[in-house]
Amino acid sequence: MPLYSQHLLRKTTLLDGLWDFQFLGTAEEPEKRFPQNLTYTDKLPVPSAWDTFPAYAGKRGTAAYRTEFQVPANTTSFLRFRGTGMWNRVFVDGQEVETFALPYSQVDIQVPASASTTRELVVLNDNRYDTQRVPLQHNFYDFYAYGGIYRSVELHVVPALYFKNVRLLPGDVSTGKVSASFQFEGIESGEVPVEVSVDGSALESQTLTVSNGQATATVTVPDAKPWSAETPNLHTIRFATKDDDYICRVGFRTISTESGQVLINGKPTQLLGYCRHEAHPQTGPVIPLSQHVQDLQILKDLGCNFIRGSHYPQDPDFLDLCDELGFYVFEETLGWGNREPDFTNPAFHSGQLKQTELMIEKSINHPSVIMWGHLNEGASNKSYAVPLYRELYQLCHDLDPSRPVTFATMFPLDDLCLDFCDIVSVNTYPAWYAEDVEEVRPLDEINSRIDKIQGHLSSVEQDSKPFIISEIGAGAIYGWHDPHNAHWTEEYQADYLKTVCQRVVSDDKIAGVTLWQYCDGRTYSSGRALSRPRAFNNKGTLDEYRRPKMAYKAVKEVFRGD
Repeated sequence: MPLYSQHLLRKTTLLDGLWDFQFLGTAEEPEKRFPQNLTYTDKLPVPSAWDTFPAYAGKRGTAAYRTEFQVPANTTSFLRFRGTGMWNRVFVDGQEVETFALPYSQVDIQVPASASTTRELVVLNDNRYDTQRVPLQHNFYDFYAYGGIYRSVELHVVPALYFKNVRLLPGDVSTGKVSASFQFEGIESGEVPVEVSVDGSALESQTLTVSNGQATATVTVPDAKPWSAETPNLHTIRFATKDDDYICRVGFRTISTESGQVLINGKPTQLLGYCRHEAHPQTGPVIPLSQHVQDLQILKDLGCNFIRGSHYPQDPDFLDLCDELGFYVFEETLGWGNREPDFTNPAFHSGQLKQTELMIEKSINHPSVIMWGHLNEGASNKSYAVPLYRELYQLCHDLDPSRPVTFATMFPLDDLCLDFCDIVSVNTYPAWYAEDVEEVRPLDEINSRIDKIQGHLSSVEQDSKPFIISEIGAGAIYGWHDPHNAHWTEEYQADYLKTVCQRVVSDDKIAGVTLWQYCDGRTYSSGRALSRPRAFNNKGTLDEYRRPKMAYKAVKEVFRGD
């Protein structure tokens, strides 16, 4: 659930808990399964990734989750799935209500009204790779894809007229003005009286004019304070109709780009941080609040102010914490190394657009989110990819003109899509995937590669945009030390990241870095793992249990200036 109350009038119920569970295997396609006559021989918690549990570890196939919930008779309600993976077919009282394959995305599903007050919810969940059924997820992605209901499930009981969504765009902090955009359900056009409260103040009345279900208003926050990573000041605004309400937190901060720099509240700011997967070896992508807090405390200790949410929409609880504790976030949609079969697949194309809409709807009110991204390491150097990059860039700006848009390219020297970003983000691994494979410690490749990338960006007139190194790093096996201090040793990783960090903090032409990566994470379990010892991506500065490697001290000394 959100870290703060988002509704006082609206009845919301958290459906998390112990649900009935059954692994159904692979005998039938999930489209042919129905909940009638299913037997449940196990129970699992929600949220959970069912294939992290010992009885189901590594299995691929269909599983069934079942629970009951209470809702007043003949009322309007919807279910909010805050994040799932990978494919889902949802039934209420045996009636199919929705099928979706949008891993990590927040999805709302209407509940059919009924005279019954006790309702049955069944989710058929499938974690098999299938380019048609789950076009956004592939087995070549370098992070493990789990099945399950990753994040909380909420029940919202709503009146006939209710707030579907509220988007806030703070203006200049000196004025305290906030532009609010509303999307209503239950009214197409007309007037809606709304009471507004700021930071617990007395309610003030406004009358909204609704057209096509949408309306706008301006709210003034008295004594508005600026939000930044250093001073994460938040203000709370509540909107209420007679029967429904919607509570949002807002942070007054601006994000802009100018002369190769990122400006936060008009001030040039160098972004220093890590790429972070929502990953744990025992719970997979299901991260409890306590682990999110621990991770952010560790990142703060490292001297970080910036996090790249790799490579999918982030848990809203995590973004709430970033708002409160003060971090800048690069949030991106699900994608990794996609090539021509995806870019020419209409289902992949439409899925990319849909998950982008859902991500922005979910996260737009978080001041911590300062840029949108998509299609990590996609084929941005190929002409067949250009239309989708262009379309996603325009879609992000249409939905949210207040934030810059980027994508992490691995083709900085021949990229065809750099016109469709406001910040140039580059993934590069010099001295790890080395040019000279015979050199034991080719650390001199790091600065020469960065020089080459910067020179090329200047030659193609992209150097007026901020340049971020969105991935760079070296692997190390926790506890592995060797007199050669070469690949896979903690010593080599520490020397590598120290060289990178020193270059970044001393170069005013580098707007930021997100080192790859925060902690080790599970990846391929197939023969692909031959390039990933232990079936983990071992480039974490901490291991999967958050135990620091030698590189931790090296990064901390540079980032904090110790």
